[in-house]
Amino acid sequence: MEQLTIYEAIQLIRINEDAISTQFQVWLTISFSTIVALFAGRSLLTAKIKWLVTLLYLLSSTAIVATSLYFAEGNAQITAMLAEMGVTLAPPIFASISYFVLLIAGMATTVYFIHIKLNDSP
Repeated sequence: MEQLTIYEAIQLIRINEDAISTQFQVWLTISFSTIVALFAGRSLLTAKIKWLVTLLYLLSSTAIVATSLYFAEGNAQITAMLAEMGVTLAPPIFASISYFVLLIAGMATTVYFIHIKLNDSP
């Protein structure tokens, strides 16, 4: 198999980073959609439906996390290949930690909103 050029490898890393960003945006959309839909239709939901929504939400969030990890692992392999060629790239540690913290906090908050008990009286 042919070796990637430095330019091609860096471009591939940037494409993977864009894919991770897109995955995060999809997760944000799923989270906000879930919260809005639940507040709009709260009176129609039974306990069983709430747990099914929770399961579906957590499964979709897990799929997005798994896909993002797949892209990140690809970046790590390309970065290692570049290091062998004498090119060093700084990993996006702060961005990665920020995304992860926001993802965990967002998932917990969304699950909380799914199961929150609202008072119907003013």
